[in-house]
Amino acid sequence: MNAQPTILCIEDEEDLRSDIAEELVAANYEVLEAANGKEALAILDRHRPDLVLCDITMPGLGGYDVLKVMRENGALADVPFIFLTALADRNDVLVGKQAGADDYLVKPIDYEILLATVATRLEQVSRVRHGAVQKAEEAWQEILSSSRGRAMEALYKATFAFDRFLVGVAVLDKEGNVRLTNKEAERILAEDDGLGVQEGKLRGSVPKANAKLHESVTRAFHEEHLDEIVSFPRLSGGRPYLALVPGQRFAPDDEPDAVVLLLIDTEQRTKVSGDTLVRLYNLTPSETRVAMMLIDGKRLDQIAEELDVAQTTVVFHLKNLFRKTETNRQADLIRVLLSVPLRTAAD
Repeated sequence: MNAQPTILCIEDEEDLRSDIAEELVAANYEVLEAANGKEALAILDRHRPDLVLCDITMPGLGGYDVLKVMRENGALADVPFIFLTALADRNDVLVGKQAGADDYLVKPIDYEILLATVATRLEQVSRVRHGAVQKAEEAWQEILSSSRGRAMEALYKATFAFDRFLVGVAVLDKEGNVRLTNKEAERILAEDDGLGVQEGKLRGSVPKANAKLHESVTRAFHEEHLDEIVSFPRLSGGRPYLALVPGQRFAPDDEPDAVVLLLIDTEQRTKVSGDTLVRLYNLTPSETRVAMMLIDGKRLDQIAEELDVAQTTVVFHLKNLFRKTETNRQADLIRVLLSVPLRTAAD
């Protein structure tokens, strides 16, 4: 991640946009500003921000329109997108997330929560691109190296080790046919949401992505140092699938029998379940409900109203969350809750 990530703030209320930009600049972010969706798309034609903050209701093109354009654009599909809105209804939150938004902050903006959410989303993107993918690739290269000269069945057995990473693995032969998938790859391909199997071959909904994947797979049979990542947008919106194609030729006379692709569902890298939080931090049901509402950007008074309890009760649960997560500020707590990197096998 760059030393100074760029945030695009799309907000039609000038004073609020200016305040948000001021807070972000003070936190060492570079900020691009747009007063409406049309201005935002013009900026996106020239710049690729690291994250977008966007109001939902604006004159002309609204927030959902901007999100739709970004999720359909291969170069912008994986940019984290956070809605800013005065709508606090649970259904509105669900609609925003189903449309592909990564997060949802309710006005009036709590700037501590905003900064914690922005920082966490950027960290998650960095982990996906440089952490999980890198570790998976390194592990796979080790498997490939140790399997040199052995039968393809040796690679088959190694494939399933990746289930614990929540990384999909697909083994393709020289004709591009899918010969084997692990459980995570089966789940991804079964969704058929922009990436699936047609006539035995991997196919996405975007022709350019398919062409790049085919070219990368062909090169992988002949190159050792290859690190291609192909992005496949979801038909339903949301964050895309990534296909990582590492080079798999180790010597001029050592052509592999198959190419192994790593499939990453970037949506899974940002999902946090209540069960996961219970197991990680030994939370009670009430503490878990409060934690999940904090993740959704709700204020303490909103949580109290929705749970139909006194705000002092919410504060009591909050103190327990601080103790169990070893934090002492709400912003740090939310950062910890949002930073759970992977769902577990039991989720």
